[in-house]
Amino acid sequence: MPRAAAPAASVAAVYLRPAPAPVPPQEPADERCDYIPVPPIGYDHEGYPVEDSVGQSQTHVNHIVDWHGALRDWCRRQGLGEVFSDLVMPYRQGQRNKVLAPDLMVALRAEHLHERTSYKLWQHPTPEFALESLSNSTWRGDVRAKKRLYRSLGVYEYWLFDATGKRIRERLRGYRLRPAASGRPAVYGLVRPNPAGRRESKVLGLELCVLEGELRLYDPSSGEFLYTAPESYARAREADAERAGTNRERAARRAAEQRVQAERAEREAAERRVAALEAQLRALRPSN
Repeated sequence: MPRAAAPAASVAAVYLRPAPAPVPPQEPADERCDYIPVPPIGYDHEGYPVEDSVGQSQTHVNHIVDWHGALRDWCRRQGLGEVFSDLVMPYRQGQRNKVLAPDLMVALRAEHLHERTSYKLWQHPTPEFALESLSNSTWRGDVRAKKRLYRSLGVYEYWLFDATGKRIRERLRGYRLRPAASGRPAVYGLVRPNPAGRRESKVLGLELCVLEGELRLYDPSSGEFLYTAPESYARAREADAERAGTNRERAARRAAEQRVQAERAEREAAERRVAALEAQLRALRPSN
């Protein structure tokens, strides 16, 4: 499908990378990843869940809002597909409890749709990037069972963020699929930090790190971090203030120019009146 040129060769390479083969149907699924609906719950016309009432802490919600907004704007500028947060993802057709809902996922080859209620893996391409923010109730499943599940589904990169540092000492951990070789299945390898302490996402062409306790996304091509929602809001207010100041300066310049023009016109009119009076005086003087 047509798409904009990627900013880095690594992104283009991942975009064209074929997803590893999914888990064979006979392989038993890990029941710890099974979806447990929390009423009230919504279902689509095929009986698959689309939403429920599971609650999240405000901090968790704020994190997801920040990451989603920053990544959505980045991917739209780069033409890198779709970004989803907390979107229900059924991954095994006919088994309605085999459902994931990543805190954040990026599907580079996903079709742009106006609205989605779920992301069924047998209808849509496998996301290349998934991120889970650890919580007290889910962290064990995120670290162990979900890691194996995301790997078996062919998700190229799987990331874990622990805001507290209690479950993951380094707070941020990334895994990347290593291709299958010699009959062995694909496995996840750790993404090591670079000399700057940031970890590269080859899917996004960005680097991830923890800065002042927050997960941040760094663009090595521009040398800047992607803006969080509060930073974007602050910059928008600064831009509005700058535009307002510029407009005031323009209005002041126009008013000053209008005053100069009015003074010039008044001076020229006065000069014409003086010239007319002098002409009248000359006409009244007796000739010698």
